[in-house]
Amino acid sequence: MNLFNLLNKYTVAILFMLTIFACNQDSHKNFQQKPELISFASPWTSAFIVDSLYPHHFVNNEGEHLLILNKTAWAYFKSEDPEGVLKRAKDQGVNVIRVCLEGALYFETLGMDSWPWGGTRENPDFSKFNEPYWDEVERRIQLAGKYGIGIDLNLYNSLSRKAHELPYQKEYWDETINRLGKYSNIFTWEIMNEYLGDERFQDSVGNYFYKNDPFKRPVITSAGTTDDACWPQKEWMGISIVHTCTGSTAEYDLKDWYFSVAQNSRSHGKPAFNNESGREIRHKNDDPIHRRKQAWIWYTAGCHWTWHSWEGCEGIDDASYRGPGQEFMKPVTDFFRSLPFWEMDPNFTIYNATSSEYFSVTLAEPSRKINIVYLCSLETGKHITDEVANVRLPNGGFKISFINPSTLDTLKVAELQSKGLGKPSPLQIPDFMDDLAIVIERTQAKKQTVIEGTE
Repeated sequence: MNLFNLLNKYTVAILFMLTIFACNQDSHKNFQQKPELISFASPWTSAFIVDSLYPHHFVNNEGEHLLILNKTAWAYFKSEDPEGVLKRAKDQGVNVIRVCLEGALYFETLGMDSWPWGGTRENPDFSKFNEPYWDEVERRIQLAGKYGIGIDLNLYNSLSRKAHELPYQKEYWDETINRLGKYSNIFTWEIMNEYLGDERFQDSVGNYFYKNDPFKRPVITSAGTTDDACWPQKEWMGISIVHTCTGSTAEYDLKDWYFSVAQNSRSHGKPAFNNESGREIRHKNDDPIHRRKQAWIWYTAGCHWTWHSWEGCEGIDDASYRGPGQEFMKPVTDFFRSLPFWEMDPNFTIYNATSSEYFSVTLAEPSRKINIVYLCSLETGKHITDEVANVRLPNGGFKISFINPSTLDTLKVAELQSKGLGKPSPLQIPDFMDDLAIVIERTQAKKQTVIEGTE
C-alpha cells in the first residue's frame, strides 16, 4: 500500500468518526444549554432535586423542602374539568398529582385517551406527535403550577408492556424533556406504572432522562404492591418507590404491614415515597380512620404519601365525590409541613410504651430540639386509658403538647425535666381513642451526661 492510499484510508476513517461525533452532538444539542425555567409561586419556584445534605428529602434552588402528598389523577390531561380536579386536590393538601402522558385507563368509563403520537391508538403513527394534545398538556401543567401543584409524569401506562417494541421512542423522550422539562412543577419522570418487565429498556429510558434532564429531577418507575422499594440500587432511580394497594382489613396490620413497609422503603438512603396507596372498594381501603393512621404512620416514619381514590381514577370529573378519610389529609400535611421535617429522622429510643394495645412511631431532630411521637391503636375505635409511658431524652427541660391528629387541636400541655438518657422519665398519656400525636420541644438544654456505668 503506497503512502497516498494509506493517508486516504485514515482520512476516510477520521471523517467517519467526525460524522458520528457530529450526529451525537446534534442529537443532544437541545440539552447542552439549560433552557429558561417557567416557574410558579412557592413551592414550585424551581425544580426539586434530591437534597445531597438530607438525602431522604427534596430541595429546590431556593432551599425550600417538599413534603409530598401525592394524588392519583391519571386522566388530568384529558379531564373535562381540570380546574375542578386541581381545586379539590388543593383543598386536600395535595401538592403533587400523578398523571399519565400516555394512557387510556378506565376508557370504558371515561372514554378518555391520552395519546401523544400521531394517528390513533388503533392506527398509530409514532413518527409524529399529536400537537394539539401536547399544547393542551402544556396548558394544564401551567394551570397546575398556578394552583401550587406539581406533576408526577408517567411516560408509559397502557403501552408499558410493549413500549420496548415501539419505534421512534428516543424522539418521544426528547420531546418530553424539551417541551415539558422547562416547567418547574414537573416533579419527577416516571417511566412505567406497576411494571418491572423489560428491565434493559427501562434502564435505557431511566439513564436517558437521568443524564439529559438539565434540571436533574428524580427519575422513577414503579412495581405493583410489594414490601419494599423497586430497584433502589439503580443509579438512575432517584426515589425509593413502593406501592401499598392494600386495605384497612385485618390482614394488613398497621404496625406489621404499613409501618414495616415504610421502614423498609426508607432504608435505601433515598427519599421514600409511596406513590400509590390502597383505594376504597377496589382495594378494600374503606375505613377512614385506618386511612388517616396510614398517612400519619408514613410521615412520622420519615416518608412521603399518596391519596389514592376513585375520585382520581374513574371519578376524576365527579365534583361531589370524596373518598373515605380524605378530610384527614390536609391536617396531617399541615402538621408536618410546619416542622423542619427534612432535618428529622426515625428514632427508636425516645418513647417506650407500657401497653400492648397501641404502638408508637417517632421522628426526631438529632439534637432532640423537636420530636414527634405518633401513637396508634391497631383497631379502629379502640380506647387507650391509664397509660404511663417512659421517655428517654437528654438532660434538660421539655414542653410536651398532646395533639388530636384529626383536627390538630391541642388537648393538653405538660412540662418535663429529663435527668438524662440513662434515667427514663415517666409520662402520663391522656386517654385517647384511635390515635394521638405528641410534640416534644426542648426548652432548656443542659450539659450532656453519659449513661451511668458507661464512662
